[in-house]
Amino acid sequence: MHIAFIIESDYNSGGMERMLSTMANRLAAWFDITILTAFNEGRAPFFTIAETVRQVDLGLAQGDYPSGRLRKKAYRERLETYLVAHRHDVCISLGSLEYGFLPHIKDGSKKVLWFHFALNYDLLTTHLSSIGLVNRCIGRLRQAKRLLCARGYDRVVVLSEADARQWRRFVSRVSVIYNPVTIKPQRVADYSVRRAMAVGRLDRQKGFDTLIVAWKRVVTRYPDWQLDIYGDGPQKETLQRLIVAEGLQQSVFLRGRADDVASEYARHSLFVLSSRFEGFGLVLVEAGICGLPLVSFDCQQGPAEIITPENGILVRPVGDVAALATAISKLAGDAAMRRAMGQQALGLAARFNLDDIAGQWKEMLCALGGLARKIPARK
Repeated sequence: MHIAFIIESDYNSGGMERMLSTMANRLAAWFDITILTAFNEGRAPFFTIAETVRQVDLGLAQGDYPSGRLRKKAYRERLETYLVAHRHDVCISLGSLEYGFLPHIKDGSKKVLWFHFALNYDLLTTHLSSIGLVNRCIGRLRQAKRLLCARGYDRVVVLSEADARQWRRFVSRVSVIYNPVTIKPQRVADYSVRRAMAVGRLDRQKGFDTLIVAWKRVVTRYPDWQLDIYGDGPQKETLQRLIVAEGLQQSVFLRGRADDVASEYARHSLFVLSSRFEGFGLVLVEAGICGLPLVSFDCQQGPAEIITPENGILVRPVGDVAALATAISKLAGDAAMRRAMGQQALGLAARFNLDDIAGQWKEMLCALGGLARKIPARK
């Protein structure tokens, strides 16, 4: 079978690009895999792509088009020409610019939408107006458009059961396939250290502003504790100013991107996810398999499918500074609890391992492609 993953570009270092490379490389053991990009403009993929995976860029340049409409039109024309000329059994959109028109390309392939965000993403990220009602109307229109497009796909793949329940109210062909964990723990966390950590892009979604304010309450009770935030993004300067305003320069540190995040997990004894919303929250799984106890807001998608009373604490409601501070403080003050929950979190490795999740993709793709027989792995 010939499978094409389609994305605007894959030179960025985001989680979607990481999952693309991970699954494309693994599925190449069974299928002929192509990654189709449009706007790489000569830049290499950020994550390593196996030699067994074909990479094709359609040769478009963002700067050549004065408007988004013209850019989308050129992308569709170039992609349609390629897909008609090069037969694929299944084409998988990662939800970038092509998701709206891919089902309308008549190339004979089955179409899959692999959506890496929550269905209500548009409602949660619309900030075009300071008027709440306008924001909600814009968000609902975008969500309605997304659902209308999704109905043209043969399968929609989402990242959590909670999100799937929302999708299935409008779209019947929905599958849940978790993202696999990709890091390899080097050693289990040291529960005696008084350091907590958080990881994510420094933007509003991740709620680091809430975490920093909550941390002031934590450090009042436990002044020898430290919080390290790993990541980069548009709110870096804003968050640094907040750290200074709260007087936390000796307690909270923006560490930038971690080249070896597994090593960083091992140097901490507590992980916190303060996101306002998530597509899933794979960092919770990563931290868990490195033996860290987990604290997370119970945002709509993901955390409740990862965190149990045995391996961490879910905090409600989302955005509650006092509740988050209380949960963190509970673990900060009890090394035995950190150890017990961290040891339980190690079990997440079995639920989110790459081989099992790749097997779920293989089964779904074979069903779409009409293959009843089992496909053996390549030698």
